[in-house]
Amino acid sequence: MKKFVLLSAALWASPALAAEDHSEPKGEDKVEKAGGKFSLLSTECKAEDDDGPETTPGAPPLDIDDPNTPGCNGWEVNIVTSGELGKAMSFETPLFDINYGIGDNIQLKVEAPIQFIRSDGATKSGVGAAEVGIKHRFFSDESRDMTIAVYPQLEFGIPGTAAADDSSPIVKLPVLLSTKVGETGKGDVMITANVAYNLSTSSDTRDTLAAAFGIGFPLSKSIAMMVEGTTEQSLGNNMDGVREAVYKANLGFLGKVNSHLLWFGAVGESYAASDAGDTTHTCLVAGFRLLAGGP
Repeated sequence: MKKFVLLSAALWASPALAAEDHSEPKGEDKVEKAGGKFSLLSTECKAEDDDGPETTPGAPPLDIDDPNTPGCNGWEVNIVTSGELGKAMSFETPLFDINYGIGDNIQLKVEAPIQFIRSDGATKSGVGAAEVGIKHRFFSDESRDMTIAVYPQLEFGIPGTAAADDSSPIVKLPVLLSTKVGETGKGDVMITANVAYNLSTSSDTRDTLAAAFGIGFPLSKSIAMMVEGTTEQSLGNNMDGVREAVYKANLGFLGKVNSHLLWFGAVGESYAASDAGDTTHTCLVAGFRLLAGGP
């Protein structure tokens, strides 16, 4: 009889326990979605929200990098023309910036420009320094539209080109953050911040610290305006006993033609505190972004 009573009690209690067990994961899911989420590796594929302009400050048209990726199996190809105009002038046209998304959190990048430099009345041209990198967006908080990523990159001269002889490889180690700070009827107001340690592989060149901050907001349903300030500071004096430092401000625009084609442009001014002969340059950027693939 005692066994029968215990068995009956267990059978009566099991539906209640099952209901409780069933409800708890839902609560946990809600908590996880409401808060931030750290991810070491992810192959999850989510469709991107295509409403409104892209207002997150990023490159191009700016110099600052944002934590976003092209998305799962997505391609992003930027075709860029840029120039710095001063006593000495340089142009990169075209620069091909090719990016591919693995899952939603990983981005692979490779870029290389054709470079034209005019200095002291002489003009040089050729393939400029190439850059490869891998971006890992390891934190995403959808409740605040906040994302954080690391983006190690290697800048180097391609063997056999003049860039390989003129400069040594540089390892860039930036941390990127973007978050939403407001919204209008036309879209979100976003900010992006970067901080980076750039490691030189040459004993003649000092390591540098770089920082950047940008804000972007919509002008219309298809056009966004972005403003940024950046700086790069040497951690020691160069061979001439001068500590190199560069400051730069940019105003950029990004417009959507359709879901696969965007245009962009920027104008800015840079100031090199260590170059007494050619301290200021006007900076120009223009180009197109092609998007393909995706989930």
